[in-house]
Amino acid sequence: MPKFDESKMRVIANHVLEDPEISEMVTRVEAEADAQILAGVVTLRWGKKQINTVKRAASYMGVPYQTYLKQVVFRQALSDIAEAEAVLGKRPKQAEAPAAPKRSRTRLPH
Repeated sequence: MPKFDESKMRVIANHVLEDPEISEMVTRVEAEADAQILAGVVTLRWGKKQINTVKRAASYMGVPYQTYLKQVVFRQALSDIAEAEAVLGKRPKQAEAPAAPKRSRTRLPH
């Protein structure tokens, strides 16, 4: 097997374009989820085809697939909540999760 030659590597894209507001929201929601991880763990039973699709999308985004799953699920949940509240009216403040403290992590540049 030929040896891998790093000198032949090239950068195709050095970042993922993402709206800064969405990026901040995802970071905040991930922090909230991480803070609540002791409260419960979610197990998903998916077929290999679905898992491979998620892993492929995550690789394009440059994040681990677990992180990608959290991001996508929370974005969709927030979208569904906004849509439902637009139709049904906003829920009382106590139904919303408290904001988690900021955490440090490396994000791709915008």
